[in-house]
Amino acid sequence: MGLQTDDSILEMIRIMNDTYKKDLTIYDDAFLAKSLERRMTGIAVSSSDYPSYLQNNRHEADCLMASFQITYSQFFRNSLTFAVLEQLVLPHLLSHKPENGEIRVWSAGCSTGQEAYSIGILLEELRQASSKAMRYRIFATDLSPEALGTARNGIYDEDSIANIRMKYLKSHFIKQEEAYAVAPGLKQKIDFSEYDLLDSHSSNPPDSIFGDFDIIFCCNLLFYYRPDVRRSIVRKLKRSLAAGGYLITGEAEAIFMAKDEDLKTLSASVPIFQTNL
Repeated sequence: MGLQTDDSILEMIRIMNDTYKKDLTIYDDAFLAKSLERRMTGIAVSSSDYPSYLQNNRHEADCLMASFQITYSQFFRNSLTFAVLEQLVLPHLLSHKPENGEIRVWSAGCSTGQEAYSIGILLEELRQASSKAMRYRIFATDLSPEALGTARNGIYDEDSIANIRMKYLKSHFIKQEEAYAVAPGLKQKIDFSEYDLLDSHSSNPPDSIFGDFDIIFCCNLLFYYRPDVRRSIVRKLKRSLAAGGYLITGEAEAIFMAKDEDLKTLSASVPIFQTNL
């Protein structure tokens, strides 16, 4: 059932490009091969038969493209990163903002919304505890309309909320039978919208108007792309950051991000990087 030769991968790449105008070469080779193999195994089609099946089946092409959109997410994923954000990064940003200044955040590749809501909880807690008036706005984007629909609904089952502290659960969620709904006050501070990080015509989500973000989250997404595509995305993210702003990635991406000369590593133990002032 598996991919036997590079030729079969090249044929699938050609079909997706010629027939459906979808470029699979943007993805990392290993990720691409695994995704194709997983798809063929799931529908019980061999690698020799899959190209023709793909050629004649638009629905399968759509399913294949959807399989490249990673929608796994959880609240407060990478707890150490969120601890540094809560104890160091956010207080530092607030101290340098003018009275009633706005902290702007972009959650890029937000999936089903847990990351954006986690950030929102910390910002709301900071706002309530601070004697200094502050505002915040979170722009959360993804390519998947289905994932964004879940994010906008803001309703999560009991398994999903396992990482949330009890006091946050009581303050920012409303229990609905076996599920938990994000409180309206938190939801209204977050804009969810569809946006392609590979869009060469814009540097940031149109809803944010001008970018200038204090923090950009782009976690567990970059390593799915080929190195040159990855670098292109990072350039876009850096253009969207305010001076002294923070780019936060996943742990797996920290190694290549640490080599970026435009960014300084905040700590060796967390994937948080800061632009020059």
